[in-house]
Amino acid sequence: MQSKGLILLVLLLGLSGCEKSMNISDEALSAHIEECLINDNLSPGMAVACGNYQKECQRRGKATGNYFC
Repeated sequence: MQSKGLILLVLLLGLSGCEKSMNISDEALSAHIEECLINDNLSPGMAVACGNYQKECQRRGKATGNYFC
């Protein structure tokens, strides 16, 4: 019974992480995206980070109508 509760807790924490936005300024976010576009040889971790930057930029654009990236 405890394992079911633990699994449920992990799932809830994982899903709540999907809802959070990045705590980064628009200017910094734009600079990170520019770095990602310039660099052709991204490490796997950096490729994931670049994808997250792009998703955050799209999310902000949809929320505000200001597509700055």
